[in-house]
Amino acid sequence: MLNEFTNAYNAAIKQQAKQRNQTVTPFAERVAKSILAAGLLAMEDNDLGIAQYRVVSAPTGSGKSSYAQALIKAYIEIVPDASILYLVETRLQAEKIYRSMSDLIGVEHVAVWTVAHDVGTSPETAKRDHRFQPRHHFSVDDLCNYPVLIVTPGFYTGPRASKAIIYQGKPRQLTFLDERPNAVSIYDVDTGLIKIVRDRLAEQHTSASDVVTRLTQLHDYLEAIWRSASSKSAFDVLPFDPSLDIGWFASSHTAKYSSSPNEQIKTVFGFARALAHGFAFLSRYDAIANGARFIGYDMNMPPTPGMIILDATADIDGLSLIAKNRSVVDVPQVDYSNLAITHIDPEPLRSTGKKKHRKLSEVVKKAEWAQPYADWIRETVKLHTQPGEQVLVVVHKALLDHEYLPANHTFKDPYVLDGRFVCFAHWGTGIGSNEWRNAPAVFLFGEFHKPRRATVATGLGWGEQQATLSSLSPYQAWNRKGGPFIALKDGDLCRWMKQMAMRGNARNIDANGVCGVQRLYVTGELDRLVCHTDLMFPGATLRLDRPETRFQFKGTDTLVALLLSDEEDFLSTAYVKQRTGVDLQKNRTRYLMKPEVQAAVLHGRWDHIPGAGRGRMGGFMRLPPDSPIADQSAIRLTSDVLPSFEDADT
Repeated sequence: MLNEFTNAYNAAIKQQAKQRNQTVTPFAERVAKSILAAGLLAMEDNDLGIAQYRVVSAPTGSGKSSYAQALIKAYIEIVPDASILYLVETRLQAEKIYRSMSDLIGVEHVAVWTVAHDVGTSPETAKRDHRFQPRHHFSVDDLCNYPVLIVTPGFYTGPRASKAIIYQGKPRQLTFLDERPNAVSIYDVDTGLIKIVRDRLAEQHTSASDVVTRLTQLHDYLEAIWRSASSKSAFDVLPFDPSLDIGWFASSHTAKYSSSPNEQIKTVFGFARALAHGFAFLSRYDAIANGARFIGYDMNMPPTPGMIILDATADIDGLSLIAKNRSVVDVPQVDYSNLAITHIDPEPLRSTGKKKHRKLSEVVKKAEWAQPYADWIRETVKLHTQPGEQVLVVVHKALLDHEYLPANHTFKDPYVLDGRFVCFAHWGTGIGSNEWRNAPAVFLFGEFHKPRRATVATGLGWGEQQATLSSLSPYQAWNRKGGPFIALKDGDLCRWMKQMAMRGNARNIDANGVCGVQRLYVTGELDRLVCHTDLMFPGATLRLDRPETRFQFKGTDTLVALLLSDEEDFLSTAYVKQRTGVDLQKNRTRYLMKPEVQAAVLHGRWDHIPGAGRGRMGGFMRLPPDSPIADQSAIRLTSDVLPSFEDADT
């Protein structure tokens, strides 16, 4: 059967390439083999009843979704009573996948359902509300009759999930998740929100109704915890109270509230249900620990036998260190040598005379800050692009909501900026989109930071851990390097950076696995970019815009800037001290062991040469471009900076 299945898969790939007038390149063949390996492993998991994720982190633009469709075609041809569920993030993506899949497999085998595809939605309504006209419409009750079904995660985790999961009376055998799902639901509440929901329900019922009484008890329980807790930990457990029947919130009595169309009601009852299962904690959010949020979480998409995740950033998102039941399949790597990355210092965000920048979340709340920042974005885009170019610009959502910048997401109707055709998108959207695939320039202004409490809940949820003193302990010191919080935070920031960076021309990968020519401009934290560029974009070049502006402040950041920007072939210890204030004669160990410094050494192709008495001055020496020891500089650097009596920190 293996040979028969492999032959059917290869035939499907050829058919697909012919339909699209494409050639299956050597790199594409390697990606196709990774998809085949994942499919065979998932089939085995389904046969054995092993619930786990098979993760394929093939790069954006590598064709993993296309070859997954070819695998599906082979599967339903060869395996008796085969059934597949395919999950995509948006309605428009569902329509695009449906069109390509039905062309390959046949319309009689494939169905799709979103609100736009419902049989009760007219083509005119779909066009008006969802900005596309579906090829076909389907009834929810008919979905169980199609061997291949495409839906969104919202439907899969909703009250009608069985309509998607069951095919002819049995669970579907394979499930594909196109891009990483939001598998952990997070319920972020405070006592004020609980009171609002209680009062709203009291208006619908009587004040003495059971649900209102229980919400009052929940409110009083959480209020007492917040006011009486002696601990000042950032994250704290919620103690058990025998007088509170919290199990009621996890019973069938609350089902209609947990799935309510009202987001506030849904959030409060979701939190209470999570609390009943031990998946909730307290989060203090200000410097003096006077403010608190209550966070509930649950795994809304636990692994099932035969589940495959197609996620281009699964190798960098930090979850592999935490999540259970994830097994990564080997994939080919892209060569990003055609990607030129430039870090831009967002000077308008810097407080006068200070090194640190204002938070974007604060800047967008005040017009006197937000408008100059938006104007600076326009000028920055013009400075680094040419008239006639297509440009993708990713910014903070509030800048678009408050119309400081135009919210347009397509090159069919771009914003014309002095002859440049610009699309403005915001962080939090766009993953999986091909809309901007020909843009030679992509700008990422800011980063997609999530609240700390959301990061903790995500880690606990993917780790399938209850909120206890033990499970919360590793997250208490969120700045601790090597801990789960930093791994998740940096991993998520890198995930969004790579996903949005690869919306442009870099996603067009050639026959040898080399990305398309693209310029990427980034304003996020320089240290993180330096440390993770080789992980996100191996082979890409990294430079600084206006490096001279980085030297007004001394210390590690300036040392990193010097190593990335100086064009000399030798930087003496004296020169380094004069430019950066860093004294490597006294504090060599402290500085050269920092990850961001070591990464800058590699990016600049430096080798650190320790001094040897008065006759030989130490410093950084540039390695020749074809030097066979270039990749060994990090090893030499590490050995150089081991502490000694003569060279200890002072």
